[in-house]
Amino acid sequence: MAPHREARLKPEFAEIYPGLEAGVWHPAARVAEYFLTRPDAASHAGIQHVERVLDERHFEFRGGPARSAADTDRRGRAGD
Repeated sequence: MAPHREARLKPEFAEIYPGLEAGVWHPAARVAEYFLTRPDAASHAGIQHVERVLDERHFEFRGGPARSAADTDRRGRAGD
């Protein structure tokens, strides 16, 4: 069984994620749930169209399954 995916907020983005401590590893699912259950959180973080809840520019990730080539391809195509 693969370890659970974890996310760590980069300190330079802490002010746009109120209530989430920067520099600390959190279960990624729990951080994503934070955005899905708080309607103001996504708009505060500038999320308009959700393909991935957690912006890879704002977070570091570890553990869990590696991203598949198909997922990377989908994210790279315009209009998806």
